[in-house]
Amino acid sequence: MIEEILMRKRALIKRLEERRSIKSAIGDAKARGKRPVIGELKRKGLKDAEIIEADAAEAARGIEEGGACAVSVLTEEAFNGTLADLKAVKLAVSIPVLRKDFIFDEFQIMESYVHGADAILLIVRFLSKRRVIELVKKASSFGLECLVEIDSTSKDKLPDLREIPESRSILIGINNRDLDTLEVKLETFEAIAPEIKPKIPESVPLIAMSGIESSEDATRMFNAGADALLVGTSIMHATDITDKVRELVGD
Repeated sequence: MIEEILMRKRALIKRLEERRSIKSAIGDAKARGKRPVIGELKRKGLKDAEIIEADAAEAARGIEEGGACAVSVLTEEAFNGTLADLKAVKLAVSIPVLRKDFIFDEFQIMESYVHGADAILLIVRFLSKRRVIELVKKASSFGLECLVEIDSTSKDKLPDLREIPESRSILIGINNRDLDTLEVKLETFEAIAPEIKPKIPESVPLIAMSGIESSEDATRMFNAGADALLVGTSIMHATDITDKVRELVGD
């Protein structure tokens, strides 16, 4: 019995320690002629009054089955997320897993690693340029990628990625949501992307975030320069998660 327990523990640790690259997954999806989509597990959004009852592992498997290249897991308690969700998702899928939360401390990076995250979200609006660089370096030391999120108010705070050796582990996200008014406009990505693209290495993917509800919206974002999409609300509110992801991916 003890030997069985030890074997199970070793297998669990091996799964959680396994690192998967979102950047590579985006490239693989493109090579297959698919639109790279990061599907997000979220039970409650900023404007949602109701809570979506969803099993984390089951929802994540549905997202993967639909063809998503990665899964984002919202772990903030205010949105009914937990670190347990992160661990459950990592063990349930074979694609990369992003931890989406308000991350500002090195401890949270270690916490993310222990619970199986392959990447973390860093929101530039709430961090200084220096802090972004420090956290990227720390995350990189754990083998984690960083999705560095900017919006219309914080785009000028983005560090010069050409000066960061760890830029190979960075992805840039442009959030279409105004965090002051909570209004979502796809025009935000269309306005910011042409300004940001020339300032980042070609190896750094640009991801459109928020407000993508249909295949038409997805096409619009890719035409504006997106390398991938991060979609949560429209997937979680869909009658069939897998079918919704397939629609966005282009199947």
